[in-house]
Amino acid sequence: MKAAQRIKLFESIFARDGGRCVYCGVETHRLAKGLSRSPALATLDHVLPRSQGGPLTPANLVLACQACNNQRGIMDADEFRALKQRQPLS
Repeated sequence: MKAAQRIKLFESIFARDGGRCVYCGVETHRLAKGLSRSPALATLDHVLPRSQGGPLTPANLVLACQACNNQRGIMDADEFRALKQRQPLS
């Protein structure tokens, strides 16, 4: 996928999910100079991982903060979402 296509895909997922992490609800921010390692950095997460045959399509992508994306690992997306909803906000 070309860079322009990746950017367009990211922007459409960011808009669709309202700029918030679908797992914890935190307001995310786009990558900017000096903000490459922030827990609230907006990332795209594959609902079904690519390693398990998940496609690179909007239907299989959600917006996730960097912290949740890293924390989820290979856990099922629905299980992880339920886990995050049971955790108290810090």
